Amino acid sequence: MKKSLEIAAHIFFWSMFTILTLVLSKMYLEAVPTAPFAQHLNYVVFLELAMGLIFFYTTFFGILWAQRKRNNSIILTAILVVLLLTFAFPATHFGTLQVLSSLIPHLLLIFLAILFYRSFKVV
Repeated sequence: MKKSLEIAAHIFFWSMFTILTLVLSKMYLEAVPTAPFAQHLNYVVFLELAMGLIFFYTTFFGILWAQRKRNNSIILTAILVVLLLTFAFPATHFGTLQVLSSLIPHLLLIFLAILFYRSFKVV
């Protein structure tokens, strides 16, 4: 595929991700005004976007690196598991539902990065 199409797809994806994160975070923080960071919507959206970028591009570029050697695949998997546990750990203070609500979106981003990679075949 053309590089410009790939860049456009990434820009579109991250624009939609940011809008969705903004809308969902705003709805949640209005529904639960006692939630941590309830008064800091921009900070919450920034953190979600930063975490999303980390998960997506670690996977997206990590796949190419991991294909070179079998050990690299194990290392990439370990990195992603550590990242998932690191970002989900703060939610353990609030309960299982919060842990899942932290893990599922990041797992979805990993899956989407794999789909993007397979669609655009990074060289």
